[in-house]
Amino acid sequence: MGLGIRSSGSGPAVLWIHGYTLDSSLWADLWQRLPGYRHIGVDLPGHGSSGPVPAGLTMPALARELARLARAEDARRVVALSFGTIAALQLAIDAPEVVQRLVVGAPGIGGQYADGVAERYQQLALLRRIAGPGQLMTDLWMSSPPDLFHGTERHPVLRQRVREVVMRHDWAELANGRFRVLAGHAQAHSLSRITADTLVILGDEDMPAYHENTRTLCRAVPSCRPHLVSAAGHLVLLERPAEVAAVIARQLA
Repeated sequence: MGLGIRSSGSGPAVLWIHGYTLDSSLWADLWQRLPGYRHIGVDLPGHGSSGPVPAGLTMPALARELARLARAEDARRVVALSFGTIAALQLAIDAPEVVQRLVVGAPGIGGQYADGVAERYQQLALLRRIAGPGQLMTDLWMSSPPDLFHGTERHPVLRQRVREVVMRHDWAELANGRFRVLAGHAQAHSLSRITADTLVILGDEDMPAYHENTRTLCRAVPSCRPHLVSAAGHLVLLERPAEVAAVIARQLA
């Protein structure tokens, strides 16, 4: 599949999985605040330095690729954000021996969408056919509602960095329908198979669906606890790196 990776530091390995249309470059601030680890950021298919989403790719197939990477790097700790949490959860479901400690920020659950998100995907797919990737698609994707990027508005430097990454996204997986296959794998019935010690980090201003996902996870996963971050939205790990780094450090230790 040819997953691109970016790494930094030395010590026990931590695998990091970004959100949709983002890439592993956005972890830099958090990595600097978490010394003593070898941070390995994977670019999901269709993102960053990875190749396009292959035809027929399912979430379990992606999880197998992530498991191979985690085993090769001896990464038993995983941190993920937004759409990346769906991949991380599938990894923890299918390869419980690989994931010992798990941090999920603004958790998604495969097969489910927050209010307005599925409709936004449809709008983006149409816009790509009309105008192609670039500024118009970036503006639409980062507009509210739905409030996926709303929390970045109080952090202009971060918002600009996120915007630059999104601007590079090709959106081909929306145009060819491969994203729908990847994101549509239902996970709710399998969450109880997760054995990893799990921490859920959530912004208090995040959308209601992600608060409900947090409750679902902490009911289903035997070892799971939530941590609420004040004055933070959906991209909580990026919006509040100083605060969440301390929480993540305790979870990874």
